Amino acid sequence: MNIATVAIQKALANQWQEAIELNLQILSQDDNNIDALNRLAQAYIQTGNHCEAQRVLNNILALDKYNPIATRNLEKVKCISSNLTFTNHPAPKPFSFIEEPGKTKVVSLIRTGERNVLANLQSCIELDIQIRQKTVSFYYQKKYIGRLPDDVAHRLIWLHGRDNKYQAYIKSVEKNMVKVFLRELKCSARNKDIASFVASPIIHSENEED
Repeated sequence: MNIATVAIQKALANQWQEAIELNLQILSQDDNNIDALNRLAQAYIQTGNHCEAQRVLNNILALDKYNPIATRNLEKVKCISSNLTFTNHPAPKPFSFIEEPGKTKVVSLIRTGERNVLANLQSCIELDIQIRQKTVSFYYQKKYIGRLPDDVAHRLIWLHGRDNKYQAYIKSVEKNMVKVFLRELKCSARNKDIASFVASPIIHSENEED
């Protein structure tokens, strides 16, 4: 297994310091390696070292003026630097996005929050879930992130009303697109034969019998 592959695996496992060291090792042999530079910049962003991230991103754009990854991440870093939205922003714990049929689902949020709020998010952060009568919304440190599409929301609202419990984690953030990883934390006895997530949405009527 080559170093680049290991560096990618470390990033996927949220082991950012190890990812930094591996990408620096690659760059010691080839300081113009765009892929390694982009991975290094991302690792610096995730560890909160925005000055180093910006330096690396500027280096990338000097080599590849229109590199889309570097352009996007530089915009993100500038937004973070000018809008310190969150306080005491803890490093998320390593988290595995292992999917279990019926018990987990990756969903793209709609009506997402302000851009400077989203720019501060990172993978593996656990979100607060607010389940109302008709909507399921997500917050981080009391700041609005987004809400579920209606089809998924209606099902979770119905199951939550029957005592199911859920967790939500940031899967990925890109500009105004936020993907969350939903996981069934508790399945009540009433729902033991009902999957939380299905391939096709099922809408339950208000008069559905228990």
